[in-house]
Amino acid sequence: MVADFITWLCKSPRRLVVVSLSAIILIFVIGSAAVGNDGKTGSGNSSDDDMSQTAVTAAVVPASDGYVTTAVNFVRLWAELKPGETSADWLAALTPLATPDYATALETTDTSTLPGTQPEGEPVVRFLAQESSMIAVPLADGSSVLVTVVAGEGTSEPMVSDVQPNTGD
Repeated sequence: MVADFITWLCKSPRRLVVVSLSAIILIFVIGSAAVGNDGKTGSGNSSDDDMSQTAVTAAVVPASDGYVTTAVNFVRLWAELKPGETSADWLAALTPLATPDYATALETTDTSTLPGTQPEGEPVVRFLAQESSMIAVPLADGSSVLVTVVAGEGTSEPMVSDVQPNTGD
């Protein structure tokens, strides 16, 4: 009997496709019924029983204030040497605000290539996650820099891990 059915099914490709799709749909419907998905969507007519079946988890959006403050403070110190400030003084001021890897990279910075202008205007949060962010910090000359800030290593204070020219999207 099974062999006769398989022979009948395989004689026509069209018949094989129709029977296969019908079987898939039947399996989907039976599976949905077994799992309890009765096809209801968020129509607004839910009861307390419906809510108890589905756990609702709200997305947690981290606060950006600490990241923004760290980015602006870092750029304020990083953007230019103050009158009478040496490269060593500049580096010493930045090191506590930078990750250890970035502080090491800053040692090779040619300070004559710094923007030479201070932050001015409203910073823009370009990316924000639980442990990192990218902040566009506008400068007084109309340009801006993109500062990557990460959760502090071993501390609760955010730290800068990179500064790049903000060339747009």
